[in-house]
Parts: sequence; C-alpha cells; structure tokens
Amino acid sequence: MDKFCKPFFFEFENQYQVIKKSHTEIISIAQHVILLIESKINELFKWLKKHKFNSIEEEIYFFKDLKPIFISKLIYYKAVLRIESNVPTSKKNKIKFYEEELNTIQEYTNKNRKFYEYYRARASYKDSIYFLRSNDKNISRRDCALINYDLKLCTSHDYSMATMIANDILTNYLENRIEELENNCSLTHPLINPSLNWTGNKIDLVELIYALHLSKKINHGNSDIKELATTFGKMFNQDLEENIYRWYIDIKNRKTVRSKFINQLSEGLENQLLQEE
Repeated sequence: MDKFCKPFFFEFENQYQVIKKSHTEIISIAQHVILLIESKINELFKWLKKHKFNSIEEEIYFFKDLKPIFISKLIYYKAVLRIESNVPTSKKNKIKFYEEELNTIQEYTNKNRKFYEYYRARASYKDSIYFLRSNDKNISRRDCALINYDLKLCTSHDYSMATMIANDILTNYLENRIEELENNCSLTHPLINPSLNWTGNKIDLVELIYALHLSKKINHGNSDIKELATTFGKMFNQDLEENIYRWYIDIKNRKTVRSKFINQLSEGLENQLLQEE
C-alpha cells in the first residue's frame, strides 16, 4: 500500500499547497482544489479496485484515515464554494446565512450522534464493522445508501468519517467568518507576528503540539487538539488542522523512536546547557 499511497498523497499535498498559495480568493481556491481532487480520485480508485491489502489493519487504516481525510477536502471545498457563491451581500444577512449553515451541520451531527461520538473519541472498537469492505450482496443486510456503491471502493462509514472531518473544518471556517463580520476586522491577532514562519517539517510541529496537549499545560489539557493546531498554524503560517490526525497516526506508526522531534529538542537544549557550564 505504501508504495502507491505515500507518493500519491505526498504529490497531492504539494499540489494542494501550491493552489492555496497561488490564489487569494476562497472561491477560486475551492474551484481549483475541487478540480484537483476529482482528477486524483480517478487515479486512487483505479488503484484501489486492483489492490489487495496485506492485513485487516492496513485496510482499516486506509478507509478510516487516508481516504476520509482526502475525501473530506472535496466535501469541504464543495460546501465552501456553494456557501460563498450564494452568500447575501449585507452584513446582517451574511451572519444569519453562516449561522444557518452551522445549524445544518449541527442537525447532521444530531442525526448521526452515535457515530459522531465514535469519531470524536477516536475510538476503534467498531473499526472492523465501519471500515472494512463487505462482500455481502444481500440488500436486506446493507444500508440502502450503499446499494449503488462499488463495494471495492467504500465501506459503510468511510464517507461518514470524511463528512465529519469536513464538518469540523467547515464549522471552524464559518465561525471565523462570523467573528470577522461581527468584529469588522482582520482575523490576524495583533500580537501574532506574521513574519514568524515554521521552517521545519510540519510533522515535527504536530509532534510538538500533541506533546504540549498531552502534558496538560495548556488549559489543563481541556483544549481541543484542532484548536491548538489552528492557533499554532496562525502563529507560524502553517495549515495544520485539516491533517492533524493523519500526521499523528504517522507518528504512532514510526518503526523506531516515535517522539523523534521532542527528543531532538531535549538533546539540543541539554548540549547547549553543557557548553555554557
């Protein structure tokens, strides 16, 4: 799987970042990202139809993490394109419009409460039910929504997972738009220096964020990991929140030292202190 997936998603991420840096208008970004993903989906599905996973764990990983994160971007940007193409002109009506979209997301969450709780808890006890493909042709045993689906390309809940991820990102986007309108100012915090850029690997920054989160030194550990990703992303001009869980899984799956960057920080500080003695 890695032979195809690693270069595939690496290439996609690079192309995605180029689009975001090349366009300033959100509608233009959405249009270009949608076209990119739709072209890449064909390539991914062509591979998936022929591929045989080496283990149940590998198949679950693909349908729980890799595919949903990828598809969530398509769901998110299609929603953004629809919303921003239909947003009213007046400030008051814009706020109301965005709030209605937030209510729609909440209604979806309420209708899918059990799976939402499973998703938010990052649970795994039903992974074999939710994220393994089924060869069962018996319609009476299957969700009617899957009748016309190609069973080689999907599981019962991988699209639901993608929708949950997209809704989280869309909620953050809509709340920021409302805040911007209500405050009538830039979203950039005056104390954040826009010239500070993270020059290391993004996965190193994710490792640092998780270490701080798990240390419970920020809000006594009560902050959401995506909130931290958003804050650090704004601080260092990095887009983190969309892929924060995928990078965490990559850290967990390291074969040797998993806290590699944290160890480097500790060693660097210790060496400097020794030199100054």
